Amino acid sequence: MTLEHYIRLRAIPDRPETYFKYVTAGVAKIILTNQKLRWSSPLLFNDPFDVQREFDLGFDIEKLKEPLTNELLGLVSAEQVPSLSGNSPAALLVDSLRRHDHADIRNIILSELPHLIDEGIQDVKKSSYEELKNQWSEFIPEFRILCLSSVHDNPLMWSHYSDSHRGAVLGLQCIDSIDSAWLVAQPVTYQTSPPMWASIDEWAKILTGQQKLDLISVFTKYACMKTPEWQYEKEWRVISFARQGEKGHFSDYRFNPRELRSVYLGCDISEEDRADITSLLKFDLSHAKVFLGKKLERERKVAFERIKL
Repeated sequence: MTLEHYIRLRAIPDRPETYFKYVTAGVAKIILTNQKLRWSSPLLFNDPFDVQREFDLGFDIEKLKEPLTNELLGLVSAEQVPSLSGNSPAALLVDSLRRHDHADIRNIILSELPHLIDEGIQDVKKSSYEELKNQWSEFIPEFRILCLSSVHDNPLMWSHYSDSHRGAVLGLQCIDSIDSAWLVAQPVTYQTSPPMWASIDEWAKILTGQQKLDLISVFTKYACMKTPEWQYEKEWRVISFARQGEKGHFSDYRFNPRELRSVYLGCDISEEDRADITSLLKFDLSHAKVFLGKKLERERKVAFERIKL
């Protein structure tokens, strides 16, 4: 991650002061004992469409022919050509076509340009595109994503992730002085259409060297987009990758005890689990505020009241 991207992430508006992790009572005890949180590959997520598992441009690659041809012709005929990145084939082609010392060859190439682009796209489909798909499939297990929420009292999440109100929710605060990981958490967006690496017009400019593909933004699109059915989760994610030597589909990373701000206990938590969890908070986690869920029968909701350790 570049410094510019890191600064941009920290400046996301409406960033919560506290993020919440819904867990079962058993997992809460493990987290509080080891002071570690689990970061997972998307392969472990409960939504099969969460983080697209197969590389896909989002459109048929054949649709690139016309805009790519037009983009190249525009560059060749332009009075001034923008700076084209590197020694890409497109940049070299534009440079040679703009020379007037080989007019005959230039005219032949221009007349054959649509055919040449078509051949190039077919080659890409057979080799580069398939290679990208294979690389993406290999890359998915290396993701390490920490999933959090901006709310602590969603009844559906208590049911799904906190053992039907028998578990807990951990509140994690952002602390600048220790550079909390969730300072760069990113909000999940919810939409029906899958993410695209870039639009067709953007790809035409990328392939002609006029702009670069922002891979960090691409990873963010893929890792922070879900379908609207999940919108109730109000999810934020911290995205990282497996460290050298790590194997498997998850990693447990340590957090600073000061980052634990609060613990919410479910309204149906057992006395044993309640006692175990509160006992784990009596030492270097004693600053955390503890709340116990209470059913409000008339209002048909759960309220949380602070309790003393």
